[in-house]
Amino acid sequence: MENNLAPNGPDDARVVSGLLEELQADRARLAEKVRAPKWLAPGFGLIAASYVMTPVFPGERAGGFVLNTALVAGILLVVLSYRVTGIKFTLFGVQAWAGFAVAVVGGLALFSVSLGLAAIGLIWWIAVPAVVAFVLVFGLASLIFSTMRERLRDVR
Repeated sequence: MENNLAPNGPDDARVVSGLLEELQADRARLAEKVRAPKWLAPGFGLIAASYVMTPVFPGERAGGFVLNTALVAGILLVVLSYRVTGIKFTLFGVQAWAGFAVAVVGGLALFSVSLGLAAIGLIWWIAVPAVVAFVLVFGLASLIFSTMRERLRDVR
Protein backbone atom coordinates (compact mmCIF):
# COMPACT_ATOMS: atom_id res chain seq x y z
CA MET A 1 0.00 0.00 0.00
CA GLU A 2 1.30 3.41 -0.90
CA ASN A 3 1.79 6.05 1.80
CA ASN A 4 1.42 9.59 0.49
CA LEU A 5 2.03 11.12 3.89
CA ALA A 6 5.72 10.21 4.15
CA PRO A 7 7.89 13.33 3.91
CA ASN A 8 10.11 13.39 0.84
CA GLY A 9 12.57 15.79 2.35
CA PRO A 10 13.17 18.44 4.98
CA ASP A 11 10.81 20.89 3.24
CA ASP A 12 7.87 18.50 3.55
CA ALA A 13 8.59 18.00 7.25
CA ARG A 14 8.60 21.77 7.80
CA VAL A 15 5.31 22.13 5.93
CA VAL A 16 3.68 19.40 8.03
CA SER A 17 5.09 20.93 11.20
CA GLY A 18 3.73 24.34 10.21
CA LEU A 19 0.28 22.89 9.54
CA LEU A 20 0.24 21.17 12.93
CA GLU A 21 1.24 24.43 14.64
CA GLU A 22 -1.57 26.26 12.84
CA LEU A 23 -4.03 23.57 13.94
CA GLN A 24 -2.88 23.89 17.55
CA ALA A 25 -3.22 27.69 17.39
CA ASP A 26 -6.76 27.32 15.98
CA ARG A 27 -7.72 25.00 18.84
CA ALA A 28 -6.30 27.44 21.38
CA ARG A 29 -8.29 30.33 19.83
CA LEU A 30 -11.45 28.21 19.80
CA ALA A 31 -11.02 27.25 23.45
CA GLU A 32 -10.58 30.91 24.38
CA LYS A 33 -13.78 31.90 22.57
CA VAL A 34 -15.96 29.17 24.10
CA ARG A 35 -17.65 30.40 27.25
CA ALA A 36 -20.07 28.56 29.47
CA PRO A 37 -23.60 29.92 29.24
CA LYS A 38 -24.33 32.10 32.27
CA TRP A 39 -27.35 29.98 33.11
CA LEU A 40 -25.58 26.60 33.08
CA ALA A 41 -23.96 26.46 36.53
CA PRO A 42 -26.89 28.17 38.34
CA GLY A 43 -29.28 25.79 36.57
CA PHE A 44 -27.45 22.73 37.87
CA GLY A 45 -27.22 24.38 41.30
CA LEU A 46 -30.98 24.95 41.38
CA ILE A 47 -31.61 21.34 40.38
CA ALA A 48 -29.41 20.14 43.26
CA ALA A 49 -31.05 22.54 45.74
CA SER A 50 -34.55 21.47 44.72
CA TYR A 51 -33.62 17.81 45.11
CA VAL A 52 -32.18 18.40 48.57
CA MET A 53 -35.38 20.25 49.53
CA THR A 54 -37.59 17.30 48.55
CA PRO A 55 -38.67 16.56 52.17
CA VAL A 56 -40.32 20.00 52.32
CA PHE A 57 -42.72 19.30 49.45
CA PRO A 58 -46.09 17.90 50.52
CA GLY A 59 -47.55 14.65 49.30
CA GLU A 60 -46.47 11.06 49.14
CA ARG A 61 -45.31 11.22 45.54
CA ALA A 62 -43.41 14.50 45.80
CA GLY A 63 -40.03 12.75 45.93
CA GLY A 64 -40.59 10.94 42.64
CA PHE A 65 -41.91 14.09 40.99
CA VAL A 66 -38.92 16.16 42.10
CA LEU A 67 -36.47 13.46 41.00
CA ASN A 68 -38.09 13.10 37.57
CA THR A 69 -38.25 16.86 37.13
CA ALA A 70 -34.59 17.18 38.14
CA LEU A 71 -33.54 14.51 35.63
CA VAL A 72 -35.50 16.15 32.79
CA ALA A 73 -34.16 19.59 33.71
CA GLY A 74 -30.59 18.25 33.81
CA ILE A 75 -30.96 16.66 30.38
CA LEU A 76 -32.44 19.89 29.00
CA LEU A 77 -29.52 21.90 30.41
CA VAL A 78 -27.02 19.54 28.79
CA VAL A 79 -28.82 19.66 25.42
CA LEU A 80 -29.21 23.45 25.48
CA SER A 81 -25.58 23.88 26.49
CA TYR A 82 -24.48 21.74 23.55
CA ARG A 83 -26.63 23.81 21.17
CA VAL A 84 -25.17 27.07 22.49
CA THR A 85 -21.50 26.09 22.78
CA GLY A 86 -21.06 23.06 20.54
CA ILE A 87 -19.14 21.24 23.29
CA LYS A 88 -20.40 17.74 24.05
CA PHE A 89 -20.41 16.61 27.63
CA THR A 90 -18.68 13.42 26.51
CA LEU A 91 -15.36 15.28 26.56
CA PHE A 92 -15.02 14.63 30.29
CA GLY A 93 -11.52 14.14 31.57
CA VAL A 94 -10.49 12.64 34.89
CA GLN A 95 -10.82 15.98 36.68
CA ALA A 96 -14.35 16.54 35.35
CA TRP A 97 -15.44 13.01 36.28
CA ALA A 98 -14.06 13.56 39.78
CA GLY A 99 -16.04 16.81 40.04
CA PHE A 100 -19.17 15.04 38.84
CA ALA A 101 -18.69 12.27 41.42
CA VAL A 102 -18.20 14.83 44.20
CA ALA A 103 -21.38 16.64 43.09
CA VAL A 104 -23.43 13.43 43.15
CA VAL A 105 -22.05 12.15 46.46
CA GLY A 106 -22.26 15.60 48.05
CA GLY A 107 -25.83 16.05 46.84
CA LEU A 108 -26.86 12.68 48.23
CA ALA A 109 -25.17 13.42 51.56
CA LEU A 110 -26.95 16.78 51.79
CA PHE A 111 -30.23 15.07 50.87
CA SER A 112 -29.67 12.67 53.77
CA VAL A 113 -29.10 15.63 56.08
CA SER A 114 -32.35 17.22 54.90
CA LEU A 115 -34.22 13.95 55.52
CA GLY A 116 -32.80 13.87 59.03
CA LEU A 117 -33.84 17.48 59.64
CA ALA A 118 -37.35 16.70 58.39
CA ALA A 119 -37.54 13.62 60.63
CA ILE A 120 -36.84 15.65 63.76
CA GLY A 121 -39.24 18.41 62.71
CA LEU A 122 -36.74 21.12 61.76
CA ILE A 123 -38.35 21.83 58.38
CA TRP A 124 -37.03 25.40 58.09
CA TRP A 125 -33.45 24.23 58.60
CA ILE A 126 -33.62 22.21 55.37
CA ALA A 127 -32.85 25.48 53.59
CA VAL A 128 -29.26 25.28 54.90
CA PRO A 129 -28.29 22.02 53.15
CA ALA A 130 -30.18 23.24 50.07
CA VAL A 131 -28.06 26.39 49.90
CA VAL A 132 -24.91 24.33 50.47
CA ALA A 133 -25.99 22.01 47.63
CA PHE A 134 -26.54 24.98 45.33
CA VAL A 135 -23.11 26.44 46.08
CA LEU A 136 -21.39 23.04 45.79
CA VAL A 137 -22.95 22.11 42.46
CA PHE A 138 -22.62 25.65 41.08
CA GLY A 139 -18.88 25.59 41.75
CA LEU A 140 -18.40 22.06 40.47
CA ALA A 141 -20.41 22.73 37.28
CA SER A 142 -18.18 25.73 36.59
CA LEU A 143 -15.09 23.60 37.20
CA ILE A 144 -16.36 20.80 34.96
CA PHE A 145 -17.08 23.17 32.08
CA SER A 146 -13.67 24.83 32.38
CA THR A 147 -11.90 21.45 32.34
CA MET A 148 -13.92 20.47 29.27
CA ARG A 149 -12.85 23.71 27.60
CA GLU A 150 -9.21 22.97 28.40
CA ARG A 151 -9.62 19.47 27.01
CA LEU A 152 -10.96 21.02 23.82
CA ARG A 153 -7.68 22.92 23.55
CA ASP A 154 -5.55 19.83 24.15
CA VAL A 155 -7.41 17.32 21.94
CA ARG A 156 -5.01 15.48 19.67
